[in-house]
Amino acid sequence: RRRRFSRKPRKHRAIQYLTPIRFRPKEIDAKQEFGHFESDSMIFPEQAEALSVQRERKSQYLFMTKVENHGALETYEALKKGIEISPPGIWKSITFDRGTEGADHWKLRLEYGIDTYHCDAYCSWQKGGVENSNGLIRRYLPRHTNMKLLSQGDINFIQSRLNNCPKKSLGYRTPKQVYDEEIRNSLKWCIEKLTTRLL
Repeated sequence: RRRRFSRKPRKHRAIQYLTPIRFRPKEIDAKQEFGHFESDSMIFPEQAEALSVQRERKSQYLFMTKVENHGALETYEALKKGIEISPPGIWKSITFDRGTEGADHWKLRLEYGIDTYHCDAYCSWQKGGVENSNGLIRRYLPRHTNMKLLSQGDINFIQSRLNNCPKKSLGYRTPKQVYDEEIRNSLKWCIEKLTTRLL
């Protein structure tokens, strides 16, 4: 028997092999290095469809993917898409909260060599960048949006609008401008390193 009006106990899927956020390097916290992402899921009441959102900490660039549900497998597949359309080695780490959508994080470690970190329980504010971005996305996709009526193309349009919006914190540059600049710098560094080895 349960106390009257009490909640039913929830079954939580244990997240294995997680690294607590307190072990995340300080340069990630300080946004000094490019390639460190935060991940979250946006859900919509009374429907399975959700939105998987990733935000790069330094550039504030967003990846948004419509998913059939906010389960671990769908989130993992959404992350794979973002990783595989990016130049190799760009994604260095991803920070999740304790939601079960991040339970397959260890696959990203094995397949792509990406470090993964998890916020403390009930402390999703520890990845406040993506949480803030979710608030901006809600201007386009309120909670009661019918996600079945939207295609990935519609989501890409919203993503483009947000990534091309100038931000004061970026010196009034857009996330896309900063992201593209960091990509060019990364590729230039790789080419210079390869040239030095060949010589």
